[in-house]
Amino acid sequence: MQSDLTPLPFLVYGAYGIIATAFAAIVNYLLLRSIKNIGIKSNLSHNGNGHANLVRWASQTKPTLGGFSFFILFLLSVSSYYLLPFKNNALPVRELFALLGSVSIGFVVGLVDDSFHMPPMFKFAGQLLCSLLMISMGVYINVSGVWGIDALFTAFWVVGIMNAINMLDNMDGIAATVAAGILACAIVILYLQGNFTGFYAIVFVGVLAALLGFLFFNWYPSKMYMGDSGSQFLGALLAFAGILLVWPQYRPANVAGFYLPQFVLPAVIFALPIIDTTTVFVYRLARKQSPFTGGRDHTTHHLVYFGLTDKAVAGLAAIVSALSAAVTVAMVKRYEENPYSFPLVAALYWLVLFVTIQYLYRIGKKKHG
Repeated sequence: MQSDLTPLPFLVYGAYGIIATAFAAIVNYLLLRSIKNIGIKSNLSHNGNGHANLVRWASQTKPTLGGFSFFILFLLSVSSYYLLPFKNNALPVRELFALLGSVSIGFVVGLVDDSFHMPPMFKFAGQLLCSLLMISMGVYINVSGVWGIDALFTAFWVVGIMNAINMLDNMDGIAATVAAGILACAIVILYLQGNFTGFYAIVFVGVLAALLGFLFFNWYPSKMYMGDSGSQFLGALLAFAGILLVWPQYRPANVAGFYLPQFVLPAVIFALPIIDTTTVFVYRLARKQSPFTGGRDHTTHHLVYFGLTDKAVAGLAAIVSALSAAVTVAMVKRYEENPYSFPLVAALYWLVLFVTIQYLYRIGKKKHG
């Protein structure tokens, strides 16, 4: 894989990242100061049976304003691309439309849900619309070579990741930290591919900076949440990045049908969202409870029941995200040297992480009763 070694992109992206992080922090600060009663997320979720569940870990309500800075920095980054002195002019218009449309739908759907507390089907419809837009614009995952199967799998991926990021936004700093790790990894993959001066690099750098600026106010004890507007925006963006950068990595051009090593890299880079969502869905279904109803039964919550502090859980999420990113980068960089052992090692890493989280989850569950 060829990479761009010229210093100019590093200097430009570094300066832009610092400015964008400061800008995001200022935007969030001004939003907190000026908006007192808009975007306040209720700590209760009604399950449709006349009962209410606690859905937020913190006992007090806080404004859900983080999504605004994400979306603003995203739009600024898209516009800034045309000002770069080293931009690649071959910008894929259909991909750009798919990206702009899907993240905008995610942001608006989440914003409506934050404001009016819509039923789960409303959010699901928005997620499905994001996936259909990507597929119709030619952005889909090739897992079988059969378009119908690939389209269905892509829809499952987009809806799944958007739900996973939304569900991971259950404690201070967790979702933003995990999303930042995935975006940082995506930026490194672009560099290794030789696409460091392309359109997606500046977009990912800008949104990563927005996450860092948001974490100033979202790290424990937080002053604001990202809300569904933020989590749905991030879910659509990360699902899109996964389709373009992660899923094609381990699929040789001459392979037909399903190719198992192709599934390893996405599982590793998205390890925490996938494990948390899978665990919550399975346990809720086992309790005959709707998996779409909020609650304090996530893996992060059970780590607190296990004995960790809120800040320690966020720190552990950051460490695991960094480790997953490192494993992903090593796989992308060295895969061609041995296309069989690297997926096996990565799959073993994911399995160990999954089993460890399940063990801690069960211990925490026993302690919590």
